[in-house]
Amino acid sequence: MFYKTQNLASNGVFIVVATILLFFFGEFLIPEFKQKTIPGQIATLNGFNLKYNDAPEVETFIRSIKENNGVLCLGTSESTFLDGRNYYHYLNNDLSIKETRFSILAGAGRTCGMYIPLLMANKDIFDSLKIIYMINPVYWRNDLSTVSKEYWYRYSSYGMGQNISMNNKDTIHFSPVKEYYEGLNYFKRGILSAEYFLREKRKAYFHDLHYAFASENFNDQFGVMSELRGDLSNDQNFLSPDFSELDTTWNILKSFHNHQWFDPINSSESYRFRELKAFISLCKELKIDVTYVVCPYNERFISNYSPASLSGYKKVTDQIKIILEQENSIYVDATDISGIVGAFNDHQHYSSYGAFLIYQKLKDRYK
Repeated sequence: MFYKTQNLASNGVFIVVATILLFFFGEFLIPEFKQKTIPGQIATLNGFNLKYNDAPEVETFIRSIKENNGVLCLGTSESTFLDGRNYYHYLNNDLSIKETRFSILAGAGRTCGMYIPLLMANKDIFDSLKIIYMINPVYWRNDLSTVSKEYWYRYSSYGMGQNISMNNKDTIHFSPVKEYYEGLNYFKRGILSAEYFLREKRKAYFHDLHYAFASENFNDQFGVMSELRGDLSNDQNFLSPDFSELDTTWNILKSFHNHQWFDPINSSESYRFRELKAFISLCKELKIDVTYVVCPYNERFISNYSPASLSGYKKVTDQIKIILEQENSIYVDATDISGIVGAFNDHQHYSSYGAFLIYQKLKDRYK
C-alpha cells in the first residue's frame, strides 16, 4: 500500500500538534491522584518524592507519623542503616515505649538546611510534628563547612524552592538556602528550573495517570513500618563492643584503613551555625517539637591522628550547645560518648554500640 507524501506530511503535522497540546494541556484532563490511606505509620519515604515535594506522597508520609503519635528522625550519614542497629531501631524495639514509633530520613550530607524548602512549602503538614535531629560536628570540618552544591542538588530542588511564596520572616529562615542559590550561575539556574518545569509538566502522565492504573505502585514509594516489635533481647550482639573486630587504640574497626580521610574543623567558617539557627527558628514558627542530639566525635582517633585538631571539635560542639541553650531548644548531649571504646566504626561514624548509647540518652523522653 502506498501513501501520498502530502498525507504523510499532514499526519506528521497532526502528531506534532497533538503532542504539543497534550504536553501543555493534557494535565488538565487527568485527575490528580489522591490516595492517602496507608494504614499505620510509614517508616521512610523515597528521596525523590522529598526532593521534588511530590503530592500526595509527602503529605501521606508526614501525616502517617503525626496521626500515630510518631517521631521523624532526621540526620546525615551517621543516621543511615548500620551493620547492626541504629538508635531508632533500639527505640522501636523498646517495649516500654508503648505509644511511639520512629520513622527515618537520612543521608550523607543531608543537613538541616536541606529540609527548609520542604518545611516552608508544607507548613500545615509539618505543623506540630515531632522530630529528632542529629547534629554531627563533622559538618564543620574544612571540606564540609560551606555550601555543598553536590549535596544540595542531591536532596533539594532549586525549582521547587523558587516557587515558594515568602513573607519577610520566611526570607530569614530561607537564608542558608539562598546562599546555595546565589552560588549558582545563570546557566545552572536555568537548567535546574527547566528540569523542575519539565518534571511538573510530565507529572500528570508519569505520576497521576500511572497510579490511576496501578495504584499498588504508589505504596512502593514508602518503607513499611513493621507491625511486629522485637525487644532488646534480640539486639544482644550490638549492646556491647565486639573487641575482636576493634582497633582499641584508634577506636575504629580493624577493617578501616583510610585514616587520611580525617579533616580538622574549620573554625573560621560560620555557615553551619547559620544553617542550624535558621532551622531552629523555622521549627519554632511551625511549632515542630524537636529534640536535638549533639553527636559524639571520635576523640581517641583524633588524639592519635591529629591531636591539635581535638580542640576544634570540642569548641564547635560547645558552640552548638550554646546556640541550643540560647534558643531554649531541647537537646541531648551525646558528646560524652566521644571517648568510649567501641563507640565508633571509623574516624567519624559511630557504631551500633555507639547508637545504643545514644538510644539510652533518648529513651526516657518517649516512655
